[in-house]
Amino acid sequence: MKGFRFGSNQGSFYILPAHEGWEATFGNDSLGAFSSPEHAAANLAQGLTCPHLSEVDTSTFEIPETLGDWEEVHV
Repeated sequence: MKGFRFGSNQGSFYILPAHEGWEATFGNDSLGAFSSPEHAAANLAQGLTCPHLSEVDTSTFEIPETLGDWEEVHV
């Protein structure tokens, strides 16, 4: 199976296959469940609150909205 990784100066964001969909994570924290990896990337790029980063909005990390700009990882 494949997943996706985006590295930031604070750590890596992942979009990985999950039960009946996809999950976005940062560190050990789940950032939510999504119907597709494209949906997850778009939501992270547009801004989600990340509890691991003291309520920092993910839109401040310049996360790419397009999966082609993410690193493909095998899980």
